[in-house]
Amino acid sequence: MPIWEKRTVLMPSSPLGLCRDKLADAMATALHAVEAREGERRGWDRPARLFTMHLADIDSHSIELRVVPTLMWNSWGINPADALTRLAGHLPDPPAEPRRREYADSPITGAALMFEGWGRPGDRELTESEQRKVERGMRINHLAADRIETRCVYAADINQHQFHVFRVRGEEARVYSSAKLAADTATSGSGRIPDALNRIVHALREGRRVF
Repeated sequence: MPIWEKRTVLMPSSPLGLCRDKLADAMATALHAVEAREGERRGWDRPARLFTMHLADIDSHSIELRVVPTLMWNSWGINPADALTRLAGHLPDPPAEPRRREYADSPITGAALMFEGWGRPGDRELTESEQRKVERGMRINHLAADRIETRCVYAADINQHQFHVFRVRGEEARVYSSAKLAADTATSGSGRIPDALNRIVHALREGRRVF
């Protein structure tokens, strides 16, 4: 049986203030710290990692990460997004409006996938050739001459709030959330990875065996 490695990441002294929901804001703050400690500090060219996250309370001084052994979620050795989608494919859909649950009352706070990849400048449209390849289901960003190296952390918590920490190599990390923001706006949380994480976290919250 593969061994689950446990790591502790210290929480910043002040919350990000990104979300009005205090639980969601604690999670966003924790993920920002996780990317800095487990991503930026450890350096680039690292394999994808899947964590379960455990935060005792919003006032906790640290968050515990449990690293899911790679063989338990990507034994196929395929693209991390494809592996996560395949893993979650046999799990039921979570309810549209789950009953809110405090982090302290749950065996898990959330789950996160950290991985590196290639992006392209946000102000550049796809070329005709790139568009045709995308329509055929091909991945194209790694082929672009102006590609940029990125690190992403996608996460979902037990209340189906979704989070995204995004860092371009050499720049500061940015944090987004589908939870209500302090400015009364919210970012979209749709996509294969957020949807898969939602399924996984809800199953773990309800005591189902996932891994």
